[in-house]
Amino acid sequence: MSYKTFFLRVLFLLDLLFISTQCVNAQLEEQGYRVGIKLPYTYDIGYFFRFNTRLAGYVSTQFITIPFSAVPINMMNMLGANADITAILKEPFSIGAGIDLGMHYYFGTDSRRYYFALNTQWMNLLKRDIKDKVINKAFNTDLNSADIPIGPIAKWQSRKPLTINTNYINVGIVLGKIIPLREKNTELRLEIALSKTVYSHHNLQSDYRIITPIAQQTNSQLQSLFRKYGWFPSLNIYFIYKLAFKA
Repeated sequence: MSYKTFFLRVLFLLDLLFISTQCVNAQLEEQGYRVGIKLPYTYDIGYFFRFNTRLAGYVSTQFITIPFSAVPINMMNMLGANADITAILKEPFSIGAGIDLGMHYYFGTDSRRYYFALNTQWMNLLKRDIKDKVINKAFNTDLNSADIPIGPIAKWQSRKPLTINTNYINVGIVLGKIIPLREKNTELRLEIALSKTVYSHHNLQSDYRIITPIAQQTNSQLQSLFRKYGWFPSLNIYFIYKLAFKA
């Protein structure tokens, strides 16, 4: 996926957020915007809507970039993943975007300021170039071997001899607290969260070589890695601006 396609998708996600604000019933108890950060993974901007004192939902666009790019890889390595395999993801994790959808259940006697949440996060990482030596080391192979069939594009015509694109889905649980601010239409939310990868797909391609078996092996190994080591704890901080609320 090119940079142009990537940013068009980001614009689509932002449009989706705007449309959702128009579609939700205006009689909601609360609704507004939330801007925050999931430490140490992503930046978020989204829209929330609270149905009543107990239930609420949200939809967010989330972004991963510096300085968080290496954190998911380091987390999996810390849990025991093979560093030669996770190295394949170093470039893809440099930039990505996705959607986060969730539902909140509020509890507590203090104006329902505590909540439990379930969410689903989809992330698409920008297609990036990857060096042959990373794949060679990960799978003890040689992408320049005579055993690798040559494709229809000549080597000298290729600007990106090897690329990889990754997307994945996490499900998560959240425990949060609302902290009212001086302005009645603003608040902070602090959350402790844990997400687990339940699906991933990794597309390795070469312009001038037919590497289907290695591409399949890459996808299979990375899927297995995410299933086993894809656990991501986080501390989430959000600023809430309410467009409509009950005083």
